[in-house]
Amino acid sequence: MKNKRHQRILQILEASERVEVSELARLLEVSEMTTRRDLLELESTGSLRRVHGGAVRALGRAFEPTYRSRSLQSTETKTAIAAAAALYVNDGDAIALDVGSTVLPMVDELVGRSNLTIVTSNLRVAWAVATHHALDRSIRLIISGGVVRADELNMTGNSAVANYRTMRVDKAFIGLGGLTADAGATDYNLEDAELKRVLIDSARMVIALADSSKLGNETFALVADLNQIDVLITDDNADPDILSQLRTAGLEVVVVKAAP
Repeated sequence: MKNKRHQRILQILEASERVEVSELARLLEVSEMTTRRDLLELESTGSLRRVHGGAVRALGRAFEPTYRSRSLQSTETKTAIAAAAALYVNDGDAIALDVGSTVLPMVDELVGRSNLTIVTSNLRVAWAVATHHALDRSIRLIISGGVVRADELNMTGNSAVANYRTMRVDKAFIGLGGLTADAGATDYNLEDAELKRVLIDSARMVIALADSSKLGNETFALVADLNQIDVLITDDNADPDILSQLRTAGLEVVVVKAAP
């Protein structure tokens, strides 16, 4: 229930920018003491800033939470999203695995597949592939090259973009910072967004992986218009109105059960 409360708090802040402890406690149907503990935990990840009597948004559109803070949030839900995404992978596919704490668990879900080509710019993904699949003949790993970003451990820059442009993949699995029906898919970092755009252009099918906290959020750098994404996989904590808007705009939405 704590994960659901945290996501709900962030959704409320996204809409109102400031919220009072007493109002949050009423909306979440918990005590004010529990609400204050939730705010303290969210502040420690950089998701909000506590003020007297409540909390305010701490996130500008270009503010990128650390990988560590993202990786600790909703881990079971992200694993469920990754498992659903892996169902789209067939033996013999060439796939691109993007950066992000939601895409990374896909590597575990691909054990047993054969004759896969996996393209990535992310060192965490590359290491997971090498560890779980031992680079046997059933898996071919291609790393983009480029300049490694601290903390994220993904590669960006001209060489990464140039290498991606020479490839054509069957499916691209993309992580996002935000997704709305109007703004489309966005991310925090311009260089990351550029790589995602190249991947999207090179793929027959684009699958976006985004937990419910990303929906309705608009971040700094444009990744893609909604019509460039084929499938969104998210969780059932997502706002039903937002899911309806995305489906009305023509996006196929797959919803998995969120962890309790």
